[in-house]
Amino acid sequence: MTRDSSAAENLRRVLVEEIDSGELPAGARLGSERQLAADYGVSRGTLRQVFAALEESGLIRRVQGRGGGTFVSHPKVERDLNGIQGVPGFLARQGYDAGTRVIGTQMTLPPERVRSALELATGELVYAIQRIRLADRRPISIDLAYFPAGRFSGLLEESLGGSLYELLGDRYGVEPDGAEEQIEVVHATDEEAALLSIDAGDPLILIRRLTTDAAGVPFEYSKDLFRADRTRIRMRTPGRGIQHQVVADGSVVELWSAGQQLPAS
Repeated sequence: MTRDSSAAENLRRVLVEEIDSGELPAGARLGSERQLAADYGVSRGTLRQVFAALEESGLIRRVQGRGGGTFVSHPKVERDLNGIQGVPGFLARQGYDAGTRVIGTQMTLPPERVRSALELATGELVYAIQRIRLADRRPISIDLAYFPAGRFSGLLEESLGGSLYELLGDRYGVEPDGAEEQIEVVHATDEEAALLSIDAGDPLILIRRLTTDAAGVPFEYSKDLFRADRTRIRMRTPGRGIQHQVVADGSVVELWSAGQQLPAS
């Protein structure tokens, strides 16, 4: 990493922290380039580079013309893993204008991993629904959700632009009661990058979720891909902390809440 790129990355992290902490609140107008460059001890070229990255990630917005300037937008989207809530709900709760674009639906045979997780018999079909989630009209995530077709007849004929949990509750009387989620960081493919307006290879937060109803029956298997530059994860652990398990090849560490039974390796 060159000295200039290192200075830009250091400044980007400082500004992101100031926005996330509220030191630079949403709506705040930043000073002139000359003043900010002097305040942070960087060149104006470095400052412009950082501003371009922050604007692309939705953390600042630049307004042209009289009365314009550079303004702080929202901090990062916070994905709270302590409860089950649809994306529109937690975006709206954090003050974002939430939106959805449905990009694909089909009734199909599930991949083996999905079939096994949903406890389906061989040959049973699922509905696959893929959508892009928007925060303030900018893409924040891609989600792909699978539902047993036999349990939710006619699901694809419904409006799928809002919360699917609300739809399943209202239309089918099925409410989420528990969920198991796995998180990892992956790199965006060319297709994912195009959908999320990022570069191929940029980091994404992958959350796999298996959701069960009040009887403990799984009814949803989903994969959510969140832009890592616009998302942070919040979770709480019991007082005894967390345990870990390292898989045989030493490449992955799985973290589990203390008291939970660790899966077989």
